[in-house]
Parts: sequence; C-alpha cells; structure tokens
Amino acid sequence: MVGRRFPSSSLGEDRIRVVRLDGALMDGRKIVERLDAARADSSVKAVVLRIESPGGAVGASQEVYEAVRATDRVKPVVATIGNIGASGGYYAALGARRIWANPGSLTGSIGVITQFTDFHELMDKIGVHSKTVKSAEFKDAGTPWRAMTDRENALFQQMVTDVYDQFRTAVADRRKVDSAALDTLADGRVLTGRQAWRAGLVDSIGTFNDAKSEALKLAGLPADAPVDEEEPKVPLLRRLLDPEAEGFSKLLPLSGARVEFRMP
Repeated sequence: MVGRRFPSSSLGEDRIRVVRLDGALMDGRKIVERLDAARADSSVKAVVLRIESPGGAVGASQEVYEAVRATDRVKPVVATIGNIGASGGYYAALGARRIWANPGSLTGSIGVITQFTDFHELMDKIGVHSKTVKSAEFKDAGTPWRAMTDRENALFQQMVTDVYDQFRTAVADRRKVDSAALDTLADGRVLTGRQAWRAGLVDSIGTFNDAKSEALKLAGLPADAPVDEEEPKVPLLRRLLDPEAEGFSKLLPLSGARVEFRMP
C-alpha cells in the first residue's frame, strides 16, 4: 500500500492498522480497497479509521460506510475524528464499533444538499440564448440556461428528502438516538465533538492516540503492539501555499450541482 509505514521487524506480528479518510469523499474506491485489505489481513486485529473530511458524494459515503461495517463484523473498527468529520465523513464513521472525537472537532451536519446555478438572466442581458432538444420533460432539469420550474423543484426536493431519510435512518439505527432528539440533531447543524458526545453521536472524547489505544484493547493486544500507519495525504494547494497548514482548507465548500452529504 503506497504511503504505509511500519517497522520491517514487525512484519507478520499481530497489529492494528490506521486507515485514513482525508478530504472530500467523492470516490470511495480507494478507501474501500484499504478497508478490504485490512479485513483480509489476518495479522491486522483491529482498524482505526482516521477521518478528516467535510463529507462528499452520497454514493461514495454510503460505500465507505458499508465497507466500515463489513470490516467491523470481522474485527473491531474504531473511528476517530480529527479537525472535521462531518456529513458524509460522519456517515462513514457510523459503520465503526466506536467513534472518538476531539472536544473541538467539527462533526454532525446530518443532512443532504444539492445546489444549482442559474445564469439565464445574465445570458439574456448579453444576448446569449440556448436551445434544448430533449426526450422528456425532466431531461434538462437543473440546467443553468433557464429558471427551474415548480415541478422540477418538487422533483429534486423529493430526491433530497429520500436520501436524507437514508442518512437519518443510518444515524438512528447505529447511534440509537430517539426520534425527537434526532429531529433537532439531523437538521444539518454542525456540532463540536463535545456537543456530539453529549448528544450520543460519538462515544468518547479524546485524541487520535486515545482511539488507537482503545483499538489495541479491543483487539486484545499489548500497548506496544505494532501499528501500521498510512502517511496523511496533504493536498497539493496546501503544500504550495503553506506546508505547515493543517485542517481548515478542508472546510472550503465544494462546487457543482450533485446531491451530497457535505457541509455547505
């Protein structure tokens, strides 16, 4: 695995493995592959899922959630939220046996969002027009070349509501939060780690090292057992602008008109 580091003398020994979920979750294939590899490796007795993500695409978030659950059925998975593990990042954490967060971590943001750009009035002013030939009414729904109709808006609202219900159901099932409390918690609000702990959305307040210690205990391994760790991925723009910067570039909003679990 590229970027993984661990002492060569410990190869073959029982260990835990750290799998990192970094940045916007737009494609779940690589992290699913890492989780599958950890699940198949008999020397790996537990997994720590380190999350630094504001969320991302619906399908990718659900794929990672299912891979985390599948792994936890075989060996313990402990999720730990660093600076941010919100929306789709939190969805992924729901698959773990235990969730840790720092007191000031940003998490929650249980909700769904899709956004559309409409520039038809600007185009009209400068004399640019678009002609669309389509097979049915909704084929160009969401186009920026005209205003959205009421029927199209209702269609997209139904889609967002359905995906939101899937997210909410996962939270209710995994965290055992009652419906009345979830009405408040699942309104898209961002919570600190401490607020999330008080609300029952995370299990423990503590650091990355605390989460690793718990994973070792769940695996029945001594405190000095080997830990496989991937090197954290540092975005190119952050390396160019400030090699020492940490975390807050992940708060930048994403663009595009896709349905997503992410912070706005």
